[in-house]
Amino acid sequence: MSSQDNQQITTDRHRAKYVFLIVLVLIITGAVGYGYWQFYQLYSASKSQFASIQATISSLQQSVDDLRQSTQKALSLSAQQEQMINEWKAAQKGDLNKWYVAEAQYLVKLANDHMQFTHNTTMALTLLQRADQVLQNLQEATVLDIRKSLSEKISILQQLPKVDVTGLYLELVALNKQLDQLPLPVSPLKANQGTITPLVEDPNITWWQKGLTQTWQALQKIVIVRNNMNDVRPLILPEEKVFLYQNLHAKLEDAMWGALRRDLTVYQSSLARATEWIKVYFDQDAPATQRMLQNLMKLQEVNIEPPVVSLASILQAFDQYFAAAGAV
Repeated sequence: MSSQDNQQITTDRHRAKYVFLIVLVLIITGAVGYGYWQFYQLYSASKSQFASIQATISSLQQSVDDLRQSTQKALSLSAQQEQMINEWKAAQKGDLNKWYVAEAQYLVKLANDHMQFTHNTTMALTLLQRADQVLQNLQEATVLDIRKSLSEKISILQQLPKVDVTGLYLELVALNKQLDQLPLPVSPLKANQGTITPLVEDPNITWWQKGLTQTWQALQKIVIVRNNMNDVRPLILPEEKVFLYQNLHAKLEDAMWGALRRDLTVYQSSLARATEWIKVYFDQDAPATQRMLQNLMKLQEVNIEPPVVSLASILQAFDQYFAAAGAV
């Protein structure tokens, strides 16, 4: 065997060794890559399962918190129900009288509010009578004193004059509609008023006296002077008529507002001003004017603001009752 053949064999051996090494490296690299891929899949699955387990744990924790809150509410409601049952049992043993007195006190407070703010004596009387009915079965000495005060106030309210505010308002509305029918006065000039004295030709007067007389007659045509006595009513111009009626309507509407609010000052002052204007500007001999004045004067005599009856003494008696009974 020649030296070339030996060298060729050696070269082939080295080449085969290199190929084997390359194949071995490729096999190892593939095995490592496959192992990493398997590890990543396993890690992803484990992470997903861990998130799912964590969400389940959070849900369970929330359920436990909700159950705890429901239990606390149930315990609180049970305690309230137990307290109500104990109070009812205590009321059955004799504390029920306080409930009746408290109800009567509330009714008296409502009556006092109606007296102070709306001046509605009818509603206040009804509430006081209802409070007296609530207390009529109680025989305590302090309750009897309260009933005595109630009876006195009820008697006072029953003697007060009744004011029909609704009827009063409707009557004012009717009168307000009749204002436009009131006639204005007509004052024609007398026969000797506004006439010009005719010129008398006198042959004996001088030329300057004749010119002065003509000038005076010319001035009488331009300026007419009327002497109105104190008892003569002023005339209203056609364009002023509308404003006069509007002002009268406004005054009666003010009287309506005062009647609804039980404001005696506004009510009477508005009617007085309307009466004054009708006496000055309208025909006093007309039947419509006379009827209007009679109705307005009659309405001015109505006392829409009755005296206020104070219920402070009764409310003070209720406070003394609860203070003696240990109520807060």
